[in-house]
Amino acid sequence: MIAASVLKFTNNKKFLFSAVVIFFIPFLLFCFWNVPSADDYMILYKKQEFSFWGLQNSIYHTWSGRYFSTFVSTAFSYSGFLYSNYYLHTILLLLFTVLSWIFLLKQVNKNALSNQLSFTAILLTSLILLILEVNIIPEPVTAFYWFSSAITYQLPLILLVLLAGLICKLFFEPHHQKFYFFVAALIVVLFNGCNESITLFVLIISTFFIGYHYFTGKSVPGIFLSLYIINVISSCFLLFAPGIIHRGSLHDTSPVLSIISIAFIKFIVLNWFFLKEPLWWFLLLFVIAFLSRNNRSASGVLQLFHQVKSTSLLLVYWASGMLIYIPILYATNGSLPLRTENVICFLYSLMLLIIFTAFIVNSTKTTHAPAFLYNYRYLLFSIFIFSSSNMKRVTDTLLSGFFYKQVMQERLSFFEEARRKQLHAVAFDEYELAVDKRIKEYPLLDRRALKNILVKPPPIICFESDLYDIEYMKEFYGVKIININKR
Repeated sequence: MIAASVLKFTNNKKFLFSAVVIFFIPFLLFCFWNVPSADDYMILYKKQEFSFWGLQNSIYHTWSGRYFSTFVSTAFSYSGFLYSNYYLHTILLLLFTVLSWIFLLKQVNKNALSNQLSFTAILLTSLILLILEVNIIPEPVTAFYWFSSAITYQLPLILLVLLAGLICKLFFEPHHQKFYFFVAALIVVLFNGCNESITLFVLIISTFFIGYHYFTGKSVPGIFLSLYIINVISSCFLLFAPGIIHRGSLHDTSPVLSIISIAFIKFIVLNWFFLKEPLWWFLLLFVIAFLSRNNRSASGVLQLFHQVKSTSLLLVYWASGMLIYIPILYATNGSLPLRTENVICFLYSLMLLIIFTAFIVNSTKTTHAPAFLYNYRYLLFSIFIFSSSNMKRVTDTLLSGFFYKQVMQERLSFFEEARRKQLHAVAFDEYELAVDKRIKEYPLLDRRALKNILVKPPPIICFESDLYDIEYMKEFYGVKIININKR
């Protein structure tokens, strides 16, 4: 009786929704401990040198072709809104990521699953997909918390998910085609102005799609061919921008074989980021279980899986991954920061999930999965969303984030005082010393095990280190010398 009561209490939508809320509470709290850093100050400093449009022109021609992310960054920075409300961009990115998934899943539910899913199920699925992203990407800090990076990499993912939903509408719904096409074309132009990795991903995958139809003699609807042409043209404005060409000329070039080897290793590591996560594997099993129990309403999806060869999909998977990495690594002489891999890591995790599902469907012809996976799905999802190596970073940030905010605010006050008094030097304690002084005010925290965590910058909201690219901050405040007090 007791066991049955516990199962009834834990294996339902309300329990899973409560688990999801608990999961996100720390991430929302982190927003209010977050502070600007590095490139955030670079754009603000440029305000003294360039007009709004002058900065767009300068960056595009000398540094980067990311015309849309530069536009958004400049809009927030030049207005001063970003720095007085630095918590807001993370909340908005998390919110719009969920809303974009709700939009896409509603189209899939309506046109491919015969409205099998309730809105609550769609909402929970959208939240779980966001949790999956947070748990598997290499650097959550650069995806959601460091503004300059988040706008460059997470914003285009939101646009891409919205685009997928619009493509569903264009394919299945005959009404308002011109409006949907216009919005889809606009989104294509916008996400192609954010970063090279997602542009290459969409360009390569769409080229494989068009090529498959061409070589098999199948026609491509004119509206999708038009979107592909817009995609190719707009991607050229990014990939061949004068700023990217100029920036590439500053690097030495490595041998092509060396670049191919690095690309192969990087792609294997990319797969490891999500293959090590229990949530990804359970989501795969759940999708198979769902198709097994809803084979009539999901007949369109199952039929689509039967029409494609899993080996062909796997070949596209590996080929596209290599084709993304090779040109980027070649242009940067083998240098590729983890923030560049955040979005493609998540996208390839979804691709491989689809490929594995297609393989199982095609190999068994009838989809079977253990009944308990579906029957206890709410309880199992509630467990697996917390079963991640990322939880260590979350725990460390929960412990150290409060002190991080205090230390960085104190430093900021020193810089502001220096600018107000027209001083060219500031002095402050090194991070570990500054935190150690504050810990003494809380005797319960003055324990060796806790101090080892507290004296380090919080990994979810602090990128690299507390002094990362502090030169931009020095330029903005007119500071020439920093004196760091050490133990």
